[in-house]
Amino acid sequence: MTIAAGIILIPVLISPIPRFRLPLSTVVEAADGSLLGARIADDGQWRFPAPDHVPEKFEKALLAFEDRYFYYHPGINPAALIRAFKDNIKAHGIVSGGSTITMQVARLSRGNKPRTYGEKFIEMLEALKLETLKSKKEILQIYAANAPFGGNNVGLDAAAWRYMGKSPDDLTWAEAAALAVLPNSPSIVFPGKNQEAFKKRRDKLLRTLNSRGIIDSLSLVLALDEPLPGEPKPLPSGAPHLTDYFYRNNKGQKIRTTIDPAIQERAVGIINSHQNDLSGNQIFNSAALIIQVSTGSVLAYVGNSNSSDISDHGGDVDIIRSVRSTGSILKPLLYAAMQQSGILLPNTLVADIPTRFPGFTPENFDMSFSGAVPAGNALSQSLNIPAVRMLQEFSPEHFLELLNKTGFTTFDKPAAHYGLSLILGGGETSLWELTGVYSSCSRVLNRYNKEKKYYRNDFHMPVLIPVGNNPSEKVEETDPPLSASAIWLTYEALKKVNRPETEAGWQYFSSAPEMAWKTGTSFGFRDAWAVGTTPDYVIGVWAGNADGEGRPGLTGISAAAPILFDLAGIMKPVQWFTPPYEEMTSIRVCSKSGCRAGPDCPETEEVSGCVSGLRSDACPYHRVVHLNKSGSCQVTTDCYPSQEIISRPWFVLPPAMEYFYRKKHSDYNPLPAFAQGCKDIKSFPVMEFIYPSQGVNIFIPRDHTGQPARLIAEAVHRIPAKKLFWHLDEKYLASTKVIHQVEVFAEAGNHVLTVVDEDGNIIRCSFKILNSVDRSASP
Repeated sequence: MTIAAGIILIPVLISPIPRFRLPLSTVVEAADGSLLGARIADDGQWRFPAPDHVPEKFEKALLAFEDRYFYYHPGINPAALIRAFKDNIKAHGIVSGGSTITMQVARLSRGNKPRTYGEKFIEMLEALKLETLKSKKEILQIYAANAPFGGNNVGLDAAAWRYMGKSPDDLTWAEAAALAVLPNSPSIVFPGKNQEAFKKRRDKLLRTLNSRGIIDSLSLVLALDEPLPGEPKPLPSGAPHLTDYFYRNNKGQKIRTTIDPAIQERAVGIINSHQNDLSGNQIFNSAALIIQVSTGSVLAYVGNSNSSDISDHGGDVDIIRSVRSTGSILKPLLYAAMQQSGILLPNTLVADIPTRFPGFTPENFDMSFSGAVPAGNALSQSLNIPAVRMLQEFSPEHFLELLNKTGFTTFDKPAAHYGLSLILGGGETSLWELTGVYSSCSRVLNRYNKEKKYYRNDFHMPVLIPVGNNPSEKVEETDPPLSASAIWLTYEALKKVNRPETEAGWQYFSSAPEMAWKTGTSFGFRDAWAVGTTPDYVIGVWAGNADGEGRPGLTGISAAAPILFDLAGIMKPVQWFTPPYEEMTSIRVCSKSGCRAGPDCPETEEVSGCVSGLRSDACPYHRVVHLNKSGSCQVTTDCYPSQEIISRPWFVLPPAMEYFYRKKHSDYNPLPAFAQGCKDIKSFPVMEFIYPSQGVNIFIPRDHTGQPARLIAEAVHRIPAKKLFWHLDEKYLASTKVIHQVEVFAEAGNHVLTVVDEDGNIIRCSFKILNSVDRSASP
């Protein structure tokens, strides 16, 4: 190396490479690159993260204006420097810098220090080093990201969106030329001010582009006629709550999301339209999430309605991420789990009778009882009492384990904390997790139908940032949380849910989508939920008040469901889920009870079910009874000629179920009484306690006077007119007829309640009254 070369190279090598460490704006884009929203950098500047390319129009305009020989010089242009030096000598001051774009990058990285010959020399050294380490395209990107464009707008991306309201890729020639001249004099030439000087520079650049053959004469005429950019515009705000989410978690980054901008815009419009109606009932907040099933990608994220009249009602709260009481929105998961376990078949009868637990008395929404109802109908009608009884049979522990396996993280307390109320809103979750779990179930069903396999990663939360192929997606799963067959059976039941009044007659329109859907309403009318799925997408909706205030009429069916179906209307209809035939089997069931057919079931039918359903209990409600020749009375061989006895299968429900079932089923035939002179062999119980139940522990609170409240015991008899005699610990209490309820006062300790009917039939129930010390004992 010669001494001359060393004199040149050593300063270049030891000079720092230009770096930019200024805070950046947080920028959120839709899947197509359009801007969803942005948050300003911490220093108050709109400074977007560096672009991955510089649009061709801006590049050509910039080079024509600033640095024609950019691609030919090594970072400095000697001819330009000599020309600038001569101009400065003539003007007795610095009027021209002769800087290349690379030198301007160096100057910007040093904080735009005053122009001196010393600074110019440092810029030259740094420019030379930058050219050795970066490509010309990379240098242009750095310049485009950090050039000043007037006011607090830094970088091409921020300037294009702030002045033109569009992406830099969509700039016209006139717009590109206007932005190209701004960094040269951002304080003198500024959009909205100094319009004459601004236009003069822009038009001069446009004519230069024409003279160099970059644009033709027609393009020049059209460009000269375009208006100049004016005052900065507000940035797009298509998903403000999502933008805030990324501002908190990905500050200073540009995030390309999975959001479909067209679906997002229409979803926001639907939410805000419904919000205007909801506000009339003092319901001020609503949110929606739309997820693509195949990938879990979020297509629309409306974190809260943003109507102008609700700004003081928690409109800034991101409801999608907020944890709220679930209401009955988890019932389908319990139904699916019981199908998979073989405990239930699709339409097994489930008890729907008055039910009381210590400190917890579930009630159906309409306050009525059906006695017994098919499990599928109980789900589609969202009956609370059957759901609680189903959870009691399945166990809260097993159900909580299932919720955690499917992806819920908000149920983080032991099962004892939630108890049986878990299925009615005793726990909390977010719209994010709820919609994610439902989309996972649909994904499992679709994947199984396509590949006949389960994969470990099919149950996952929604995806907001596109990801490549994940190897874990192909890791097979042998024991999925929910099987395809259980999910399909559940969706079949959910298709039958009555739609809101606005959807009346939907089945008569070919364009109306088939959808498995469910609503939920939390205690106190605080949270209204609706979630629906097709094979292609899942929609989750929440409506209520961010501060938790309940409102009369705030229910899933009235507040959330209409939004759900309007959102479904903007999605493309698809064919319904294919049944997973390979995983299902045909099961012969009792036509009356829906249970696996027993030997005494007179009418049976074939239904599709999970293979495990073959192990379910046989019908317990059909028994063979022996009747006289006319069939009007039960008889025995002790009181009636055996050759005249008719044996017939009879559908007999337990007394409590029968009492309420008969009121809604006029075709139900109660057992005939025994013929006179025939002894009742007591093959069927005639009485049953509704409350208390056998072995229950009861805590009795004190009333307003400080005295212990009374326990109301209740029983039913197959013949309500029969007189019942009540005893507590062998002490007579009272007699009842028709309505069999008795007020019981008992001290803390163990007790036995006995009821005897006038025919001598007896039932007993042991229970325990707890005091304040041991009230935490479980039932």
